[in-house]
Amino acid sequence: MKTLFKPGNPINKRLSICFLSCICFLFICASLNSCRTFDKQQFVKKDNTYFVVKSIKKKKNGVYVIYAHRNDSVFKIVSLFDGKKKGEKRLKRGMSFKASISSQFVEWEREYNVMPNYNVYLDYRGVGIGRELGINDVWFCDELNGPYIIPESQK
Repeated sequence: MKTLFKPGNPINKRLSICFLSCICFLFICASLNSCRTFDKQQFVKKDNTYFVVKSIKKKKNGVYVIYAHRNDSVFKIVSLFDGKKKGEKRLKRGMSFKASISSQFVEWEREYNVMPNYNVYLDYRGVGIGRELGINDVWFCDELNGPYIIPESQK
């Protein structure tokens, strides 16, 4: 009885070469795929004006709430959408953008020396906007038009 898997059998050599080639091919594909996903990541400069979009929620009456993070803080940014204009770029999850934001609760509390109250809501165009667990303020941004970034030339 002849067996195919004897040492020195040419079929064994072909099978082992084929097996090693497949392993090398899979390794190369995995390496290329990891490089491709690495290129898609956006690097945020260490600047206090850059934010990374965590999520975008559409409320009623054209009000959008954009959850964005910077360093280790999450910001709840409220923006009104008044129609898309030419040149505006839509925000997407994971996208970084540069913006200046203005506080709605903390600045007022400091000015009037009031203790923070997490049960207070801001009525913005018929939408109740308030603080959430882990988010200690609500922010407005002039550089946003709902889920779109207003280009520098239109500001």
